[in-house]
Amino acid sequence: MAYRWTRSEADAEDIVQDVLIRLADRVDEMLQIEQLRPWLIKCVYRRFVDLYRSQESNPLQAESSLFGISSEMDDEAPSLASLQADPRDDYAQLDDREALLKALETLDDDQRDVVLLHDAEGYSASEVAEILEENIGTVKSRLHRARNKLKIFLEAGTF
Repeated sequence: MAYRWTRSEADAEDIVQDVLIRLADRVDEMLQIEQLRPWLIKCVYRRFVDLYRSQESNPLQAESSLFGISSEMDDEAPSLASLQADPRDDYAQLDDREALLKALETLDDDQRDVVLLHDAEGYSASEVAEILEENIGTVKSRLHRARNKLKIFLEAGTF
């Protein structure tokens, strides 16, 4: 998720490392948490937001790579599991992947976060609401609007 938010492998690693360092002293507290994964995603999201806000308010960090426009996801090779026997299937999957990544870029940040957490990561709407600290109705509304926007973009084929 950090990679999806930052669009940079190095920045995502920095955020995750920073969160882990901050949580190292709180192991006992983490053992008490029933659903640790959503809680950890929430910590990563909060750190991402903190860094994003600090970068926006500090003109000296404007040159930083954090939250850059270019997406490294476009340069990734397909995973071994995604490879098929027919090379034409590989190209079709790559085209679908590229189209989906471009479609995701058309969403605003709030909609993209909800879609990635709910549809890509598999969290329920209530878990997404808890992670993003939003009302469940807001999450459902954003998810509905984001899916409609994605559908329109992908059906138009303007990628």
